Amino acid sequence: ADGHLPTPPSSPAHLTVAMGFTIPTIQETDSWGPSADAVDADKALTYAPFTRSDKFGRAADWNQTGYAKFGAGNRFGGNAGGAGAGSNVFNFFAADDDADFSLVDNQAAPRTRFGAKRFQQRYQMRRDQTAFVGGDVGQGASRERARQQRMQSKKSQQWNTWAYNRSRETVTYGSSVDIRPEWSVVDQMQLVELTKQRFPVEKDGLVPTELGEYGSLPWFDKSFDRVTPKLERDLQSAKNLESGNYHTTTCDDPVLTKLADSNAGTMFATDQMVASIMCAARSVYGWDLIVTKKNGKVFFDKRDEGTFDLLTVSETAQDAITDEKDNINGVPSLSRESTAANFAFSQQVLDANEQPRKFGKPDPLSTAGDAGSVNVGYRYRKWTLSDQITLVVRCELNGVQQLKGQTVLLSIKALTEFDSKVTGMDWRSKIETQRGAVIATELKNNANKLAKWTCCALLSGADILKLGFVSRSHPKSQNEHVILNTQSYKPKDFAQQINLTETNMWGVFKAVADATLKLPDGKYLLVKDPNKPTLRTYEVPADTFDDGYAKEPME
Repeated sequence: ADGHLPTPPSSPAHLTVAMGFTIPTIQETDSWGPSADAVDADKALTYAPFTRSDKFGRAADWNQTGYAKFGAGNRFGGNAGGAGAGSNVFNFFAADDDADFSLVDNQAAPRTRFGAKRFQQRYQMRRDQTAFVGGDVGQGASRERARQQRMQSKKSQQWNTWAYNRSRETVTYGSSVDIRPEWSVVDQMQLVELTKQRFPVEKDGLVPTELGEYGSLPWFDKSFDRVTPKLERDLQSAKNLESGNYHTTTCDDPVLTKLADSNAGTMFATDQMVASIMCAARSVYGWDLIVTKKNGKVFFDKRDEGTFDLLTVSETAQDAITDEKDNINGVPSLSRESTAANFAFSQQVLDANEQPRKFGKPDPLSTAGDAGSVNVGYRYRKWTLSDQITLVVRCELNGVQQLKGQTVLLSIKALTEFDSKVTGMDWRSKIETQRGAVIATELKNNANKLAKWTCCALLSGADILKLGFVSRSHPKSQNEHVILNTQSYKPKDFAQQINLTETNMWGVFKAVADATLKLPDGKYLLVKDPNKPTLRTYEVPADTFDDGYAKEPME
């Protein structure tokens, strides 16, 4: 009633339980602890020596009846000997129910970058090398060690190249023409397949039929063969670069039109157009050609506002060139700069004091008294590939030269250096001492351009291909250039050096020609994809590009 719990009544039974503990009998001895006779050995606590470094799993183990086998199930890894050798009796052993427990991990196992096999191979190679050296310490062992070092260096270089290509940025280039959605793709070729094309050609090449020669050829100034980086010459700007008669397209050529009317062939083009098709597998940037088929005849033309005549720079280099329009080292600026330098060089190396050599009939592409006209020789040649394919090409020559008492025909071109840090080769310091290394670098960076120049030289029948090396006066200035050196090559020998065969050249063109002849009469556009090794043919309306449609992204 007062809020306190009642006190339980005491009972005799409760007192009996509380008072049930009896004090054991204690014997008085002279030593510490009970005497040995008073202790029952069977009931005595098992004793095991231990040290402070040992760890106990359980204070008492009721599942074991004796000492566990030494080392079995030792979770805490006790000492193998000494005082801890007998302490396994106190260790913890997992119960049977713990054996059924497993941890589920849904995370994927981390993948190694190279895998274990690579290190196994390296270990095996080192072991074999050690065994070989141990068996033979003579000259054979030295050669074997040198061979293995070269193999290892080559593998390292391959891994470094792979890692570099994996980490570098990918540049996406714009198309050479704006593809409209209403255009339909009528044919598509993979450039990899074009590299396998072959056309049987005799040892001396496919012999052409001469249809006519026009124009005049100036004499080459031999003083430019002695130009060196120490005796460099300034490149003079050409004022007649934009003349309308330079690289006239097929349909605007009166000679080709006359030959077409007289049924001289079934296909008509210029040497640059044919070379672009033959070397399509080496191209990286985009380009396009208009293909017109009418009454069984095919005409290849370039667009008036196109960039087909512009030369490329470092197109096939390992480090891709940026596509920025405002960058002086971008693709648009370098193309215009290289085209202007190439034309200026081809005109400057000609001797203006000597009368040009008449090549045949007057130039049909120039106007009498036109100050902007250039002295160029044209050859109109015909090749018969099959009963349906008879190709008529206008080929171009740039000059003549006296060589060993004979007059040889020249094809003059110029390579351009814009920044040695980007290209990886300094022409001023290497052009005289390491001329082969300079050419090898250019073959790597400009494989497509050099292949097209070689094709044009072979088509025109030029005896010598003159290559000029033109460099910027300063890497930051794209308007001032100097001529550092001039080298001469025979087109056929140079073609072998760059792995260009006439069998593949004509095989590629015949494959494209066969695909074109299968199309019905109409107007088409042959386009090289700028980001894929693909050559597509689009069917376009007949009035396309007549009104100046599709200005180039480069402009």
